[in-house]
Amino acid sequence: MVKKSDLKKLNSIMQEGNDFKNDNKYNKAVEKYFEALNFVESNVKDSVEKEDEITSIKSQIDQVYSIEIIDQVDNASEYMEKKEFENAFEALEEGMRIADKIEDKDMKNYEIQEISYLTEKYKISMALQNASKQRDEGNLEGALQSMQEILLTAKEFHQNDPENEQIKIIKDAITETYSLLIKEHRKIADQLKGDNQLEKALEKYGDALIIANKMAESEVKVKETTNLKNSINQIYSSMIKPLVDEGNLLFNENKFEAASKKFEDALAVADKMYPSAQKEEEIENINNIASKTLNPVYLERMKPILDKGKELIIKEFYEDNISIVNEAIDKFIKALELAENMGESKEKEAKVEEIKQLINKTCRARINILKDRSLQKIAKREFDKAVNELYAAISVAKRMPIEEEENADYIDLKQAVNDVYNSQIDEILRQGSSQLVGKNYDKAIEIFNEALKMTDKMYLTEEMEQVVNKIKGMIYQAELKLLVGKGDSQEEKKKFERELERLNKKMEYAQTIDDAERRFEEMEKIKTSIDEVHYSEIKLLVEQGIQLAGDHEFTEGFDYFEKAMKVHELIESPEFKNKIPIKFHYKTELVNKAKLEISEKKYDQAIHDCEKAIELDSTFIDAYYYIGLANIQKENFDQSIASFNKAIGLKNDHAESWNQLGYAHERKNEFENAIKAYNRAIEINPNFAEAYYNLGNVLKITGSHNDAIDAYQKATKFDQNLTLAWLFLAAVFIEKKDYANAITNIEKALDVKPEIADTLKSLIDKFKGIIQELDENLREKFKHRNE
Repeated sequence: MVKKSDLKKLNSIMQEGNDFKNDNKYNKAVEKYFEALNFVESNVKDSVEKEDEITSIKSQIDQVYSIEIIDQVDNASEYMEKKEFENAFEALEEGMRIADKIEDKDMKNYEIQEISYLTEKYKISMALQNASKQRDEGNLEGALQSMQEILLTAKEFHQNDPENEQIKIIKDAITETYSLLIKEHRKIADQLKGDNQLEKALEKYGDALIIANKMAESEVKVKETTNLKNSINQIYSSMIKPLVDEGNLLFNENKFEAASKKFEDALAVADKMYPSAQKEEEIENINNIASKTLNPVYLERMKPILDKGKELIIKEFYEDNISIVNEAIDKFIKALELAENMGESKEKEAKVEEIKQLINKTCRARINILKDRSLQKIAKREFDKAVNELYAAISVAKRMPIEEEENADYIDLKQAVNDVYNSQIDEILRQGSSQLVGKNYDKAIEIFNEALKMTDKMYLTEEMEQVVNKIKGMIYQAELKLLVGKGDSQEEKKKFERELERLNKKMEYAQTIDDAERRFEEMEKIKTSIDEVHYSEIKLLVEQGIQLAGDHEFTEGFDYFEKAMKVHELIESPEFKNKIPIKFHYKTELVNKAKLEISEKKYDQAIHDCEKAIELDSTFIDAYYYIGLANIQKENFDQSIASFNKAIGLKNDHAESWNQLGYAHERKNEFENAIKAYNRAIEINPNFAEAYYNLGNVLKITGSHNDAIDAYQKATKFDQNLTLAWLFLAAVFIEKKDYANAITNIEKALDVKPEIADTLKSLIDKFKGIIQELDENLREKFKHRNE
């Protein structure tokens, strides 16, 4: 316990400290609190009480520091309002020194963060003030550059608060500076316009408009750009009138070509105007004048030219003669050039359309002839000649007055050329794929490259790019198979390792880039490159797994699939994440191994491999199906039924599972369920011979002989090599005492499988002998029936 006298003394010291704090005498307050600390250290003996008192006093000291910091921050704010930046930063520095004395870590960190925030914010404000001063002194370009840099700094500083008031103030300052800069350019442009230096005035107004377009979206920007465009349009309008007047004068002097040129020049000037009612009015006025004066002259000139062209295309079979076709098109194009010089009017529109239709009709007539010839050449497999005919048609299509990207005939002909090459490429690719299956990888690569070379002759279209990518993919796969087949994959792996090492070093550098946006962009590019390397590495691992599994070296092959999945986990980019179906290849090879194991009677191992496949893909029907087959062989019929039901649950029309489900029920003597399952398999696949055979067996067992005969006959109809179906069909006929049909079906079984003759032929011969002897005896009796 603290002595009463000591407690009274301590309270007295603390009260003095509180009084100093209330009078804003912070240093004296802190001195008194430290005096209290020393007193406690010296006079309080109980360790718990001492600790409590010390903690309480230190808290009081921290509160004094916090209050003192608030005063410094308030002082800094007042200095900033007066633009006394040096004094503001000194106040904040003092606040930082005080904060450093705070004992409580959380309070200390909070105060330091607040002061740091204000310091950076005030630095931005000071920078903006300096830039504004630069602007006020007339250095607008320099001020603008400084302000834009300040805005970037402010955006980064306030990245969690993009609508911060400070950002708005900076943007407003930039807008104001742009306006002043535009005002300078406009003043010069107005002066040039007044001096009739119109081209220079336009250039200056244009410079001002470029500046205005750089402004952030705002009402000020809209106003500035609108005013500048109006000023530019006014100058263009003043340049149009003398051109139109000159055109009228030249027309009256019968100088039609020169007059037309002046009207075209006037239209060209009007076309430069910014969209507005004034622009539309100028163009309409020019066209009205030009059409009234020049159109009758142009119509008179083009009439004899059109008539000559029309005479050429009314000749019978003119389209067979390229010279006549070209001459006619030349005439029509010359007439079209005259028509397009006419002033804008409905009369011009009609004439231009009429001539274009004449050109298109003439071109299409020739194109159709060439397309027919091309088809004839394709039928004879004369592909080069077919393509030449199509190229000739394309040269005609290009003369049509339609933009190539909108010319349906031109597009159709290019596609026809590509189709010819595609048919040849497909044939070449089939040859290459055949070599690939035969593991003649070098030859396959050679053939695929031949196909790739042929694509150089194709027109560039999206489909052509798909063909190229397809062939490149096949070449890469063949090269990969060759690499793995030769056992050269280690060097390729080392390349991946070296490339990853290089990219990781680049990433280390990218992380040091100061500019946040550029740092992010660079890091994303490198991540994509890293993913691309992992993608190539996965392709190599998967190919190794496939080849090893194909050679029945399953354990080593599966190790490569596992490695590929681990590399796959490193990929981040969606572009590469699911590009290679690792699990698909892995699960497929697991089931291939299980099929082999079932044939070798290794049923437990087959089930284990299929279960692993299901871990990779819980919807993999084949895995459930082969688990069911293995369990049938183990006579675990309930487990096999469960597996087939899972397969059917995933794919209700999986006929093979229904068939084996029926067989499992049959083995359990559940004949009704077996018949339902077999019938469902047949419903899904009406040509399913094995299901008919199995159904026949159950019907035979249950005594439905006629239905059994029908099932067996359908089984042999769809698969004539089903020996047992022929034999058991014969067995049903024997049960029905139909021995002739029985013998016929047994003989068919012998035709299919002669090796069973040893066990059956002697019995059949003996049976035939008995029938023959009986037949002869009966015939003799019949002969002597009247004796």
